[in-house]
Amino acid sequence: MKPTITIALLLTSLFYSCSRNDRLLELSLEMAGDNRSELESVIEHYADEPLKREAAEWLIANMPGHSVVWSGGIQAFADSVMLRPLPQQEADRLWDSLQNTPGAEVRRKDIEAINAEFLIGNIDRAFEAWHNSPWRDEVDFDRFKKYVLPYRVSHELLRHGWRDSLIKTYSPTIKNAKTAKEAFELLRKEINSTKRSAKYKFPHLLDAVALRNHYSGVCLERCVYLANVCRALGLPVTIDNCGRWANYSDSSHTWVALILEDGTYTIIDEDSIARKDNAIDASTFKLNQAMPAGYPYTSEFRKRLVKAWRQTFHLNPVETMPKFKGELANRLSSPRLVDVSQEYGITGSVSVKPDKETEHVWLCTHALTSGWIPQAYSKVSRGRARFDNISDSVLMLPMGILNGKEVAAGQPFYISDGNKIEIKPDMAQLTSATFTRKYPMNAGWLNRYSQIPGARLEGSDNLEFSNPDTLFIITQTPVFFNSATIRSDKPYRYFRIFADLPSYANMSMFNIYDKDGSIITSEAWTKKGYIDLGTPAVISKVEYFPWNDGNFVVPGHEYRLDFWNGAEWQLIQSQISNGYELTFSGIPSGALLLLHDLTEGKEERPFTLNEGKQVWW
Repeated sequence: MKPTITIALLLTSLFYSCSRNDRLLELSLEMAGDNRSELESVIEHYADEPLKREAAEWLIANMPGHSVVWSGGIQAFADSVMLRPLPQQEADRLWDSLQNTPGAEVRRKDIEAINAEFLIGNIDRAFEAWHNSPWRDEVDFDRFKKYVLPYRVSHELLRHGWRDSLIKTYSPTIKNAKTAKEAFELLRKEINSTKRSAKYKFPHLLDAVALRNHYSGVCLERCVYLANVCRALGLPVTIDNCGRWANYSDSSHTWVALILEDGTYTIIDEDSIARKDNAIDASTFKLNQAMPAGYPYTSEFRKRLVKAWRQTFHLNPVETMPKFKGELANRLSSPRLVDVSQEYGITGSVSVKPDKETEHVWLCTHALTSGWIPQAYSKVSRGRARFDNISDSVLMLPMGILNGKEVAAGQPFYISDGNKIEIKPDMAQLTSATFTRKYPMNAGWLNRYSQIPGARLEGSDNLEFSNPDTLFIITQTPVFFNSATIRSDKPYRYFRIFADLPSYANMSMFNIYDKDGSIITSEAWTKKGYIDLGTPAVISKVEYFPWNDGNFVVPGHEYRLDFWNGAEWQLIQSQISNGYELTFSGIPSGALLLLHDLTEGKEERPFTLNEGKQVWW
């Protein structure tokens, strides 16, 4: 009968065992059950090679908790992608067909499934890459163990010979590199030059060899591939992440970091140089050209995080904490995540005095669909909870557990220049404000809009637009709702927005009015790129709406404005919009606000007001 040993017991050994790795190894071998003999044979294989034996014991000791979802269909799909790149439609059809493959999906635990041949091959190739690399002296044994030796980076599928395959592909790329930093830069450049493909319907993470044939736009897939390539070639790398963006979408973000003795090196965005103390990858939106004076939206928005985390193969001591809602709370107690905020210049600290009788405090940020989610944890000591290595300019709400329920334990706040700034409503001073959006605008959208001037509306009496007439030219950078008067008495059946580059003319909606001012058609812009009225008509006006994120105020939608009253979101007012902006009154001064579109859409962000303008959190 297999012994009942849990990860919690393993973690206890990290704190209390005098010979930590020996105790972890013993418990891991017990957890292996019938696979124990395979793992012990790996250790025996290196009886005369003490360094490799130590590496083998370390791998096995840290193996519990690693696993992968596997089935015959999953493996068949990965094998097909490994052989050749599959176009998205073909890949999706293949995956659909494999759903009926006999055998249910199972979670394969590495400790119970990995055999001696796989592990020995991995260890030998890792040592060869380490010893033969020009940067051997930059990577000590401890760094080698943690960031070169592991046979997996995340929860990807595994494949025999993955190191050899990636070495064969990428060793020519770094043949002239003399340092780890140079090699890292060359590999990232080479891999990032690969055209990204659409994400397959396949819901699992392919092995590193198959990923070579499917380099998608999903950041975790790209990171797992780059990290595996780097490790195969002896570079000490890992995946760092933001946990969850604090003020953007509902997603996380990952990036690959090179770990050297003098610190963490990363390459961000379009840069090609690995640097220490770097900004967070993909956290900014670059504005390509200045917006015109008086334009109502700015490019100031940037994605922010509370902390930066490192994903490790090895187990780390963790502090026990009560159960709190959500996946992120579980991450805070994960033995395979380490706080590396300081490596990215995140060094703020704050002391929170909870206003509830709670022994624990979580700092929470506001998510799109799940409300307040935990991003940092501290135990209350002498009436206060201290948090170190916290980002500034991030809205956080302290929360605790009272009578078994999660409750606010203080006012929302942010850190600015080392100071804690609380956001509290002043119910004695009420104001009004007008809104056009419920979610921040970023430079990515502004870049699109700044390309539109020069596009023109053309009318034609034939579908080929062989001799079209220009009815108006867009001369100013558009906003969401735009209109133009048409001064022509000639009837037209076909209309299109034309630009030197088709992408400059992307519109989401187009309204056309007849000569009497009545609307003829209101159409979503389609890929066909033109509007057919069916019969020719003289038009007097058009309204056009550039392609957008769907977060503008629009007519006919019901909106609700809430403010945070210290304990929950409280209604200020609901109204149905009859235009492209909304004015609300009765807003408490200094309040944290949230504008909901009750008709459709889920993207929304808390904000405050500064001289009537929204400041997004």
